[in-house]
Parts: sequence; structure tokens; C-alpha cells
Amino acid sequence: MNQYKGEAWLGEEPRIREENITETVSADIIVVGGGLAGVAAVRQAAEMGQKVLLFEKCRCVQARSGDFAVMDSKVAKRWGRDHLNKTEIVNNLMHDMAYKASQNILKRWSEEAGKAFDWYLEGLEDIAVLDRTDQVPPKGVKCYVQPRRLPLPESFDNARENFKCYQVTAWIRPSHIALCRGNFELAEKTGNVTSYFNARVKKLLKNVDGRVEGVIAGTREGGLIKAYASKGVILATGDYMSDEAMLRRFLPGMMETPKQWTSYDMDRQPSNMGDGHKMALWAGAKLQDSPHAPCAHHMGSVFGVADFLLLNTRGKRFVNEDAPGQQLGSQIENLPDKTAWQIVDGNWRSYIPKEYPNHGSVCFVTEDEELESGNIYDKLCFIDNYIAPKYIRKAVEDGVLLEAETLEALIAKTGLPLETALASVEEYNRLCDQGEDTDYGKRKDRLFAVKQGPFYAAKFTPAIMIAAMGGIQSDEDAHCYDTGGAVIPGLYAAGNVQGNRVAVDYPLTVPGLSHSLALVYGRIAAESAVYENQ
Repeated sequence: MNQYKGEAWLGEEPRIREENITETVSADIIVVGGGLAGVAAVRQAAEMGQKVLLFEKCRCVQARSGDFAVMDSKVAKRWGRDHLNKTEIVNNLMHDMAYKASQNILKRWSEEAGKAFDWYLEGLEDIAVLDRTDQVPPKGVKCYVQPRRLPLPESFDNARENFKCYQVTAWIRPSHIALCRGNFELAEKTGNVTSYFNARVKKLLKNVDGRVEGVIAGTREGGLIKAYASKGVILATGDYMSDEAMLRRFLPGMMETPKQWTSYDMDRQPSNMGDGHKMALWAGAKLQDSPHAPCAHHMGSVFGVADFLLLNTRGKRFVNEDAPGQQLGSQIENLPDKTAWQIVDGNWRSYIPKEYPNHGSVCFVTEDEELESGNIYDKLCFIDNYIAPKYIRKAVEDGVLLEAETLEALIAKTGLPLETALASVEEYNRLCDQGEDTDYGKRKDRLFAVKQGPFYAAKFTPAIMIAAMGGIQSDEDAHCYDTGGAVIPGLYAAGNVQGNRVAVDYPLTVPGLSHSLALVYGRIAAESAVYENQ
């Protein structure tokens, strides 16, 4: 039974005639998709002595970003950040996703994330580990591991936050690509891997008993490969954000949101088209019931995203600004014209250290002279949670930040209704003076007044969306389920095609969660396929 049969976005499963097959191959395990989850699955299976076939429709393995939740890994221990309560973290993730995700999936992730990251770092021999966020990285290395927000702002107390943020995040810099490719090279060195690049898998093969036993893939040259796997097929095909019809079906509110993607196939089409989702559905799988989650966290302005006054285009305040970028981004999406203005005054230096340290916040102030001294990393900026006067000047010069000596002049530059906006600022300042936000409940120490010039304004529009997170009904062993609630034998999922990991809204509770989940479940999928099919 197909739960979406007849819907246009799904289409029909291709019918392929046997005489059109140009090559037949076999192995123990087939991995479909060469992103992070796929590379992890390939390496894990190969190191377990399994013969592996990788099918990837792009020309090489793919990686982007570089944030990982590293939990109790060796680097976390080095940074003194391994003393954490995993149960508490998982419960807060569940809370921030409205209890719509699978707690067992998150529980197993929390237990294995640390050792998975240690294993992943083996992909490069000369990778360096920094001890502070502001440390100057060594020259000549392909990659280094930077701790996020280390040390933390002195005032930060996670227990007091409405939205918890667990500081267990590492950033692979300057690019995650080299480390991902290094892991794939380790897999290839086993001699157990055969790769088909520029080869798009068209459908899954099932035997008469309903077991997924292989795939059919098309090559760039027009050939068709029939591939058999004795132990399992692992889908690691990513998300579906670039398929407009599928996005309209499952995340209709994100249709007009700007999107960013970096991976393109042999036809120069985005690679994240929901291929794995559709193939699994054709084979009888079920999509997760819980609402799919957009990954579109707002990074704010040069001042970050949180706590400074926000006004809508009617000149009125509309939200408690003390929230992470994903949540504030959702509030901006909710506005009729999806536009707001961040208003900051000249006293920003005293406000920044009180900020919420998260993805998209700015909580460290450094002076231009410090950045130029050579004693700290000279490229620190808002992406690293840092701010310096020169970044403000550049933002003003580039036109992405408005500046004025008076509040009236600033409001005039924004185009907001002057009288309403000034009244909103006046009311907000009154709340700051009284030390209690009776309108929206922002905590006292983050009521940042707007009184001292120069004044700044940044226009906030919807955050750039980077993934549509919702996949095949799954569990903590990376199984895929059919519409009757039974495991589909021989089929496993990892990465953004795996369902029940994330739901409703992407949480910033543990920055780097998405990459960490992909890494952990790529390995788990390979282990399940091997151990369950001895």
C-alpha cells in the first residue's frame, strides 16, 4: 500500500525492461548517496569487511557546513565539556520538538555521538584541535577543529534559559569537505568499496518475500546497472528541499523562503530532490507522521539575532526577542510581509556579553586592535559569535546596516511609520527602566534599551532555508517501516531521508545536531545491515 499513491509529486515508479540492463553487479551492502551519512555508512561497512557499492548521482562525495555536536568525544574532554547529562539533553530536544520526534532515536544518538566523532576525525592525520574559539589556527593544515563559544560568556547559566543550549559543538574549518573525503579515502583503502559516481539510482528492487535486495541505477552514459545487495540497501539520499512539489506538499509555508544548496548532479540539478523518499514509498515505506521541520535558522545582523528590539513594519513590537535564531526566524515567517527591523543603540558593547550563546547569537566583543594584533584569530566575526567595530562600519558601508545619530533619523531611514515606531521604542524603554517586560516577558538582564546614539537598524527577512527535515518512518536501528507498521527487510536509512529524528521545527538545543545525527546513523545503518544479516 502506498500512502500517497496518485499524488503528482510522487510520480510513478519507473518500469525498466530487463533487456535494457547493461551491467549487473553485487555486493554485501549498497549505499545510495555519498553525503556525510552515506560516507559514514560506506566506511563503517567496509571496515567491517563488507563489500560495498556506493551510488552517488554527483561527481564525488558531498559535504557542507561543519558544525558537529561532539558530546563526550575526545575533543569535548579536552575542552572540559564532556560533563553533561545526556538524558537531560534528549529531554530538552524532545521538548523543543513538541515531543514529535523519536526519543529512542535521539537517545541512541546521544550515546554514540562522541565515539562517532572520534572515529570521523581519523579521516585526516594532520587535523588540528584548537583550545579556544579565538585561537589562531595553525598554518598548512587542511582542517582544524574549533570549539564553539569557548570560553562562554561569564553570565551564561543554561539552567536559567527558556531555550536550553548545550555547549558541545565543534566546527570543522575552514571546510568540512576535506575531512569527509578523507573518510571516504579510508573506506577505499580497505579494498572493499566500488563507487559509481554520476549514477542516479532510479528504483529499489524487492524479491518475492518483500525484502529489498538491490537497486537499478542509470549512468551518465545512458547505461542501466542492476545491483544486488545480500545484506541490505542503505538510503542516504538527503532531503527534498529543492523539489518544489514535495516542499509544497509537506512544508507549504516555506515555499517563498530563500533557499541555499551547494550540491548539483550531472545534469546540474540540485541533488536534494527527495529521490530516496520516493523510491522508499514506491517500495511500500511510510513517511513519518509528525510535521516535517524546516532547517532555516536566522543568523541575524552583525549584532546577531537575539534580544535586541524587533519591530514589525507597522512599527510595533511583536515577540519576546530572547529566543534562538530558528524560533525568531519562525516568528518573522509568520508576519504578513515577513519583514522586521532590529533596532540597536550605541551602548551595544555593554549588551553583547549578556547575550544568549547560540547559533546566530553574538556574545563576544573584541576591538579592532585585538583582531589585528596577531594574538587571536583575525577572521572572527558574527559567524563565530564575535563582534568588532570594524564589522559594524563595514555593514554600514555595505548598506546592510543603517546608522543615524538620532532615533528619528534612523526610523526615517527604515521607512517605518515614524510616530508608531517612536511610541513603540518609548514604551520598550519604559519597560527596560522598570526592569520588567510586562508586554512579552523578556528577562530583565536582556532588556536592552534604545536611548544612546548612534543608533542602528538591520532589516530581517526570512532566514535562508538549508534543509527540509522529514523522512521515512524509522527507529534507533535505522530500519525503515511500511504503512502497516512492519520493518521492511533489507532497507535502512540515514541522514535527512531518515524520519523521526527531527520534527516540527529544527532545534538549536544542541548546535550541530543534524551533522551529528547523520554521522551516527550512517554508522548504525551499516552495523544493523551487517549484524542482522549474518
